Amino acid sequence: MGEVVRQQGIVIDRMQGQLAKYEANLDRLLTGLNERDRIVEREEKKIHERLNRHRYDIQEQDKVIQGIDRRVGIQSHEIDSLKEQVSYYDDRLVDVSLLGLLDFRG
Repeated sequence: MGEVVRQQGIVIDRMQGQLAKYEANLDRLLTGLNERDRIVEREEKKIHERLNRHRYDIQEQDKVIQGIDRRVGIQSHEIDSLKEQVSYYDDRLVDVSLLGLLDFRG
């Protein structure tokens, strides 16, 4: 019986040694996972910061484009107004020219 107890003790010691190795490996794995999680969180934060900067840049560019659109709209209106004036004066010039021709012939 003593021999059986001694052999079981040896087996238990080996199993405890294996368990200690497994626990050490598990601790290393958990440490590695925690470090990886910290790295991922840090990179996610960087990505969010970049996205926010890009979003801000896009909003600023959109404001500039809206300003340009307004100016183009105003200039387009001014061009249309000038076209109307030119057309009016063109018509007046033709009228005056025709009157001049009639007076000259008359």
